[in-house]
Amino acid sequence: RCNFFIAAKQKNEGVIMNLDWIYIPKNNKFNIIFFAIITVITIILGIGIANLEPDNDVTVLLPVNAETEDEREKIARLNKEFPSDQVIFISVLDNPFTPDKIKPLWEMCNELEKLNAVKSTLHPFNATYFNKIGTAFSITKLNSRNYPKTQEEINILLKNLTSNRYLVGSVISYDHNSAGVVVRMNYNATIGKDIENPSIFIKFFQKAFGKTFGKRKLERTDFCGEVESVIKKYDKHFKIYYAGVPVYEAKTKIYMLRDLIILLGPAILLMIFSLYMSFKTARGTFLPMLAMCLSLIWTLGVLGWLRMKLTIVGILMPPIILTVGSSYTLHYLNSYYHNSPLFSDKSRRNLIISSTREILPTISMASLTTIVGFASFFTVSIRVIREFGIIVIISIFFTLFFTFFLLSKVLSYFKIPHNMKLEEVKNDKFAQILKFLNELVYPLRYLWLGIFFLCIILFLIFIPRLKVETNAASFFKESDNVKKSLLFLQENFGGSTFYNITIRSVENKRNFFKSKEGLLSAKKIQEYFDKNVIIDGYTMIGWNISPVKLVEDLNYVMTGEYALPEDEGEIKRFFSFLKASGDEGIKSIINSDFSAITFQVRAKTNNPQEKGLMSEQELMKLSEKIKIELADIAKQDGSFTVEVWGELLLLSKISKYLITDQVTNLVSTLIFVLTIVFILFRSIYYSIFSIIPLSFGVLMNFTIMSIFRIPLDAGTVMIGAIAVGVGIDNSIHLILNFRKSLKDSTTTKDAMLKTLHYTSRPMVFASIALMVGFLVFLLSSFKPVFYFGMLISISMFNCIFATIFILPSFLIVTEKIRMFVHKKERFNK
Repeated sequence: RCNFFIAAKQKNEGVIMNLDWIYIPKNNKFNIIFFAIITVITIILGIGIANLEPDNDVTVLLPVNAETEDEREKIARLNKEFPSDQVIFISVLDNPFTPDKIKPLWEMCNELEKLNAVKSTLHPFNATYFNKIGTAFSITKLNSRNYPKTQEEINILLKNLTSNRYLVGSVISYDHNSAGVVVRMNYNATIGKDIENPSIFIKFFQKAFGKTFGKRKLERTDFCGEVESVIKKYDKHFKIYYAGVPVYEAKTKIYMLRDLIILLGPAILLMIFSLYMSFKTARGTFLPMLAMCLSLIWTLGVLGWLRMKLTIVGILMPPIILTVGSSYTLHYLNSYYHNSPLFSDKSRRNLIISSTREILPTISMASLTTIVGFASFFTVSIRVIREFGIIVIISIFFTLFFTFFLLSKVLSYFKIPHNMKLEEVKNDKFAQILKFLNELVYPLRYLWLGIFFLCIILFLIFIPRLKVETNAASFFKESDNVKKSLLFLQENFGGSTFYNITIRSVENKRNFFKSKEGLLSAKKIQEYFDKNVIIDGYTMIGWNISPVKLVEDLNYVMTGEYALPEDEGEIKRFFSFLKASGDEGIKSIINSDFSAITFQVRAKTNNPQEKGLMSEQELMKLSEKIKIELADIAKQDGSFTVEVWGELLLLSKISKYLITDQVTNLVSTLIFVLTIVFILFRSIYYSIFSIIPLSFGVLMNFTIMSIFRIPLDAGTVMIGAIAVGVGIDNSIHLILNFRKSLKDSTTTKDAMLKTLHYTSRPMVFASIALMVGFLVFLLSSFKPVFYFGMLISISMFNCIFATIFILPSFLIVTEKIRMFVHKKERFNK
């Protein structure tokens, strides 16, 4: 066996020596050709970055499976029958119903109505309300060409608007102090103008980048932009809030583009600072940055040429590419500087070859575990997270390529570092602090072990409090106007986003819900929502509208009682008038032949912790509850069936998949990583102890999230796997060097001190580089990205803390046991 392993080792060394000419060829012409090829490829891929576009569609966080596809099909089918256009809900504050403010409000409503991007509007000046005329009724629609000018006329307007329940919470707030405007998107609208004679440059960009110029179909972000341009004109008159899916998507796109710029600059500056503090030399700073920036350009260029879009998850990539790659370049340069005193300036090539041979196995194994961490994303069900893992893995290969094949060639043009400069770095303040900390490991070893077990106890206590949330509202910070708008609309208008309940006569009978019989059956559903729905002690129903409620509002005008009219003929006349009005809102709740009707219900909770914004966990519970209970009502009645649907409910399923993916992701990552380190160490003992630092980091991460109620979302769901893949790198470095030191040391304590003296500086600075790289996400406009940066930085800190203090303590305390078992095994053999 010994002869076999010696032969294998010599064979591997021979392979590495045969590759020396690739690292640093003797012929300088090869270097020039290599640099030229790299330059050309970089330019081509750099041009491809122009193809990158953000994808602000929240539904990309849903997996493609039978459940979600069935739900999508149902939404598409019912949307044709009950057209529910995307709307922007605008709220005008500061008492707009006063003589001095009513005119600007009226002007804004009319200007919105004239926009090409707008299909229709509902506002206080064109709302439909019911009037009693003798023993008959009328459906009156206000004339938006005029507005009330005196306080008396305004009071009449307010009386008319508040006489119908469906208008309160729609065009006027519950407290009657704010106006509401519902703006529907025109899907048939276009934006831009046709280009009759496109120039050669336009043709080039169309062919090369797939860009579109001239007239194109209106998108949600365009719709929001046009509406927003009108709203901004009236900011001087009153405070205006606005919300809706088009607003979320438009703001998400803007913030994503802004984050790409804002995050990248500070990330580069922080990486430069951490690299300089590590080596305090120009080459120790510039060369790693060169490798990382080239890796970033190549990766983004590949994405651009493949026409892949950057999602809310994808905007994490540029800083992560820079950050993850820094560890490999830093350890490579550390090996270079560590070996430089052994060589003269005439043997620069030998120094580079020796340094590369020394660090290649360690970096290879460390990068392999990181790749495994990101490869574990292949096991998740959400497509964009799988793509994220693939892209980061590609960037890791690019970084390794530049580290071993570009930096080695560039270093050959530099003189060997001056020994005095190296000694100065080795004895600076950081070195003194690290030496002091290293000497605390052995005497306080049982304290460090106690901290590890305390971490496990805290995790078990607090993990039940972990919250899952991927609601679009959770993307925005509390100070953001989008979030403020949502909170205001929840409180004063009963919510801003809704889901649908469609009931259909069992035989698809025409005019069934135009009859007294049909409405009496439908009233059972209305009564269910009027009683409210309780989840975990909190009410879950906001503003809602249905044909039943409209008929009851009519009866209230006629009789003063909210009930269905006795006269069926009156009901039929009422519905005929409503259909004739052409109101887009009516079309969304009554189908063409009255064989089916829809109830629209806004999502709202009185849970004070949620501030009216229903969490996805609450929404998921609500969805399951109403599906079961409404199906029971339909079954008992026997005359209709029920379907619960809507994009809001579809998105609530994301949280379910996030929980499943988190567990699958972490388990698969740990299995893969353990397998790799076992192959590397050929020891169960070292393999198990190698995951102690990352276990500490992951457990502390989830404990902190649980204590401070930081939700598990599209960003934070990836932290565990990233922490495992990246956090184990330092464990590998420490254990590999510890095993070497054991051969040359008399005691385990001396071996560990020698190991820490050699490895602690590069490990600490590699971790600092990771932490500062991830901390740049604190500048993000999105809460998930903000939390991702904060938590992954904390995880990196906990991992390096555990690597320097907890892992050595375990190795020291258990070394005698390991040696005893090892000797016993050898004796038995």
